[in-house]
Amino acid sequence: MIKIIPYSDKYKEKVISLILNIWEKEFDYKGVARPDIYNIPGFYQNDKDSNFWLALSDNELIGTIGLIKKSDNSAFLKRMAIKKEFRKQGLGEKLLQTVIQFADEHDIKTIYVGTVPENTEALKFYKSHGFKENNFVPEGIVVSDNPICLKLNL
Repeated sequence: MIKIIPYSDKYKEKVISLILNIWEKEFDYKGVARPDIYNIPGFYQNDKDSNFWLALSDNELIGTIGLIKKSDNSAFLKRMAIKKEFRKQGLGEKLLQTVIQFADEHDIKTIYVGTVPENTEALKFYKSHGFKENNFVPEGIVVSDNPICLKLNL
């Protein structure tokens, strides 16, 4: 059974390992500063309108997702990461629904997400869930020299 819970430092090393394995080993996307993954509470849990969640299966960390409020009514979806063997089984949708429900409860009207062109599966996933490509790239969402920014209006 999969459960989704808010982040706690008990999982800090596992979160860092999961995210780095995906970006550095799967996508060979190395040499990028990722200060947020070393301080989840400071980046994602420092106000009531932002948070970070973990997906667990039998207490094993299998996925993550974060939401950072950036203005009165917008936020950035960050660090959606799913362990390879758990992809394409509905977990991404569960994580995204957790974020959307949280956003609704906190009067967030727009969610932005950034990714890289090489991450075609993420692009396909976000677009299939209503995200549209956005020419405007909000400050703070840049993930590469050639980011793709998508936007979901709630």
